[in-house]
Amino acid sequence: MENAKTVSTSVVINASKDKVWDTVYTRFGETYLFNPNLEGSHFTTGSSGDVGCERQCNLDAKTFIRERIINVESLKSFTVDVVGGNMPMLKTLRVHFDLKALSEQQTKVYVNAEFVAKPAFMGMLMKVPFRNRLTNMLIGLKYFLETGNKVSKDSFKKVHRKYQALELNQAFA
Repeated sequence: MENAKTVSTSVVINASKDKVWDTVYTRFGETYLFNPNLEGSHFTTGSSGDVGCERQCNLDAKTFIRERIINVESLKSFTVDVVGGNMPMLKTLRVHFDLKALSEQQTKVYVNAEFVAKPAFMGMLMKVPFRNRLTNMLIGLKYFLETGNKVSKDSFKKVHRKYQALELNQAFA
């Protein structure tokens, strides 16, 4: 992507790589369960994670994006492109998820996003807030997988405070 800005983040989750993969890839349309940035999400094409399947993520009552899985290396990584929606100031967005097993019950999830803003000068201003949103999504994923409890915009402040109090690689549960 020409003139793309890149943001990266990661988190260690105390869950097996298979369990993490099932949540982020196989259940691709159910991102609302752990992503505090969303009010809802659902499959629009397909009913399970696979190349070509799509989901819609509703950021609020009016703002949404449609995402499509474009590439996958089974149980290791996958890439998602935003293919539609009405999110302001976003021209293109590609997000790459990479999972690395640290042990049988511990997985590190890396997220790397490339985006082009419109207008282009907004790209630098959007980097920090965008990285924060991705980090919050990963914190929500960690909380969901370690406790089994759904994360929402309303519950996330409390979840984030708990996350900040954790020791390095410590579990929520």
